[in-house]
Amino acid sequence: MPQPITTILFDLDGTLRHNHPNGYDVFIEFLNELGFALTPAQVQAGHRWTHYYWSIAPEMHVDMREFGGEGPGFWRRYTERQLRGVGLDGDLTPLAASISRLFEERYSPIHQVPDDVIPTLLRLKERGYTVGLVSNRLDPLETLVTELGLADFFVFTLSAGQAGSWKPEADIFHKAVEMAGCERACTVYVGDNYYADVQGAQAAGLIPVLIDPLGLFPEAVCPVIRSLGELQDVLDRLGTKPPAPASIA
Repeated sequence: MPQPITTILFDLDGTLRHNHPNGYDVFIEFLNELGFALTPAQVQAGHRWTHYYWSIAPEMHVDMREFGGEGPGFWRRYTERQLRGVGLDGDLTPLAASISRLFEERYSPIHQVPDDVIPTLLRLKERGYTVGLVSNRLDPLETLVTELGLADFFVFTLSAGQAGSWKPEADIFHKAVEMAGCERACTVYVGDNYYADVQGAQAAGLIPVLIDPLGLFPEAVCPVIRSLGELQDVLDRLGTKPPAPASIA
């Protein structure tokens, strides 16, 4: 008999917190403005490439080492790689420079927490699940989580910098399970990045749930939801409820 799920762990960026406006959408808008209209297939390929780059791409590590972090040089290189990710070729350095300049001049995103995030977290807390936050950010998460108004929902938060391990590596998931005081088979991990979140959680022995509103990853062999508000339905279909709190005589 399957063990009941007791713990729900969440990714942060792209799952509970978004940039508004979305950087990839703005990238496509700037391309259109500069006379490069992409097909829907190219736009989708670029979306998938973006997930790949920020998870398992060796190119990201090469770029980080070369530029010493996310400075202007890094972002110009990233933009050039992103142009190739949507299927453009040739000498893309001038176009990458133009798009980078537009970002520097006109892109000032703000934090956005989708409307269904807090009701979902509140419902999980009320039902007795242990809820944690696990992110590939370098710095600790407490300050940002407080700023987002989410601090009261998490038993713990864990950044990759604190764990010394980056998704999809197993160690960060195992450290989170240890902090939650639960079993891997009793833990769901919810994230939006197929490569980092789904493949990482599966390899680490957790149960992944993928948030994929655009249908970018039809190959995902796990529960897939379009928005966080659908999560409880997934848990109910799995027949997983945490143990009832012990009554006090």
